[in-house]
Amino acid sequence: MKKKQLVSAIIALSVSGLTYAAPSSYSPIGTNIGYGDSSNPNSLYNSLANPANNAMNAADTEGYRVGLGATLQTQLKIEGLEGSKDFLDNRIKPILDKRTYTLTNATNLQNETNSFLTTYNQGSFSTISGVTIPLIIKHEAMGGGISFDYTQQVAGKGRLIKKNNVTAYNNGGNLAINSGDAAFGVDYKQLNEFALGYGFDITKSDAGALSLGITARYLNLLSNTKIVDFSQIANDNLGNNTKDTTSYINDIDSGKSDSNYTADIGINWTSKTFMVGLTGMNLTSPKFDVNNKSNATATTDFANQINSKFELKSQYRVMAQWFTLDRNWTLAGSYDLNKANDLNNEDVQWWTVGASYATNSAWYIPDVRFGLRGNLVGSKYTYANAGLTLGFLTLDVSTTTLDFKGVSDKQKNAGVMAAAGVEFDF
Repeated sequence: MKKKQLVSAIIALSVSGLTYAAPSSYSPIGTNIGYGDSSNPNSLYNSLANPANNAMNAADTEGYRVGLGATLQTQLKIEGLEGSKDFLDNRIKPILDKRTYTLTNATNLQNETNSFLTTYNQGSFSTISGVTIPLIIKHEAMGGGISFDYTQQVAGKGRLIKKNNVTAYNNGGNLAINSGDAAFGVDYKQLNEFALGYGFDITKSDAGALSLGITARYLNLLSNTKIVDFSQIANDNLGNNTKDTTSYINDIDSGKSDSNYTADIGINWTSKTFMVGLTGMNLTSPKFDVNNKSNATATTDFANQINSKFELKSQYRVMAQWFTLDRNWTLAGSYDLNKANDLNNEDVQWWTVGASYATNSAWYIPDVRFGLRGNLVGSKYTYANAGLTLGFLTLDVSTTTLDFKGVSDKQKNAGVMAAAGVEFDF
């Protein structure tokens, strides 16, 4: 009997990470990873934080600005899987490595497998990564500025699901597992988004300017979900049979996409040394069809784990900045007023604080930024941010930990974001 193939396949599929690349405008983008969600007027990604930032400001030299950028970004998160590898190596593999297989071994294996599933139920690995290309055009003759952004995004999440204790029994000398008790869930999304924004000053005086902006967005989303029952994995690996674990999800990135429209709106007041603003995102709470890739049995047994629709919930954010007269030195912060969700449908409600030095007057003077961001819901992770712009090159990182060996060896809870790109001003 292929005992090791059987349960190793179950465990490997359960704790394996997804390897899809991806980006998301529902997560921090580009230099906003380092600046925080209040962003910075010197960045081309400023309008992604608030459409009102498309209006002319003191950072737009000579009364106009034309800018083009591109950034690659990724974020990874592991949650609820700490110690899973050691559990497998120390408590399950010794049973599998026995030369003889008795009823006691079967009972112990069943008990340890159920303990594993109980400990790591809903443990997950998720990723969001991709590319964003912003174009901004501002001129006094336009009364403000426009922005055009294209983002292609992919998100993937794998999670363990335990509904009941699994039951193992001897089936002709091979181990078999009853269906409907535990499974591995995979969610996948691929988003192509086009956004067009405009911002202008409603009123302007020596005291400051009140600006308004709106961004219209077209979204095309491929959204898939798949539940793989442990019993299916067991049956596929009985006796001399083996099946590559990745083959269970090799169709996760194909299917019919769905489209929708939404809008963001923002307003801010900017004086010589401070700014306060409010923005609303995904105002229409767009919904998209989800393709269910599960087989009929898994669909019935795990119906409460399968959603037919995916909704991007509306979110509202307040932000503030204090800056020097030349706009080079900035202290900034932001706070999300309500809970929303990202492309992996994980709860997010961010707060950010940060400090930065930024100028677009000389390419050889680096822009630097650092700060903190935290999620008030969901994982409740807190990240430390840092970023650097030198000439047209940008690099930003954000992490919850520096113990990367612990993440790799012990699967410790952690989150990491990173972005690298270019920004050109013409």
